[in-house]
Amino acid sequence: MDLHIDDLKISDCTKNILHELGFTMVSDLEGHDYISLIQKFPLQRHRVYSIIQELNTAGYLLPPENAISIYDVPMSQRLLHILERNYILYLSQLSLCSKEEHARMRNLGEQTMIELEEICKAHGIELRSIHEIKENLAPYHLPFNSAQYEGLYRYKITSFDDLKKITTHDLYMICQQDYNDTMKMYYILKDKGIIFQTWEDQYLFEIMPRKDAQTLGRKYRIYTVSQLCSCAEIFIDSMPPSILLSVKAILENNQI
Repeated sequence: MDLHIDDLKISDCTKNILHELGFTMVSDLEGHDYISLIQKFPLQRHRVYSIIQELNTAGYLLPPENAISIYDVPMSQRLLHILERNYILYLSQLSLCSKEEHARMRNLGEQTMIELEEICKAHGIELRSIHEIKENLAPYHLPFNSAQYEGLYRYKITSFDDLKKITTHDLYMICQQDYNDTMKMYYILKDKGIIFQTWEDQYLFEIMPRKDAQTLGRKYRIYTVSQLCSCAEIFIDSMPPSILLSVKAILENNQI
């Protein structure tokens, strides 16, 4: 029988963080470890880091399989503290970020970077640059910024064809969970022939006029079909007439 997160014998702080991350049942944690959670919530790494030890100790979140802990590898205290400060606990996490992102870590000077590269080489971990991605996408004139190129790196997108394999939610994560940037990039990629893969929800800009989706996002912070469908009828009826028609059309098409 599945348990609610609230029924677990863990601290209230950890329960609250799990709820904020979207976990309500113990089964939601199945298949996850520290590394997969860090990838799932890249902008909330500090929250994942703060609960990992308690969940591991309680047996609700197992350590990554065959992963090498940074504490089991000889390295300078300077490098160890840098990795800890950036929530990197396993060497395999290092390949999830580009060389450029590593180079931006505070206090990572030239000598420490050399030390990091030597450790990675000794353990078969490849550190790569985003330069190849920029070169491959340059002919398409896509307005990705530096942070978004890092997102492309994490999703292993190195060519224009790789963009055909992602969902709009992947694009949202690549765009650092910025709804307006995601919407902008969505229309640019659609105009260039990209057809996004389906996922369990939909962003409103995928199925309604862009202007209406912008209004719902800006005024009500409603971004997805599931969010819209969870709104009370009295709240829906209070929306401006200019968007009400397309809103009700979506609700009718998604009646259970």
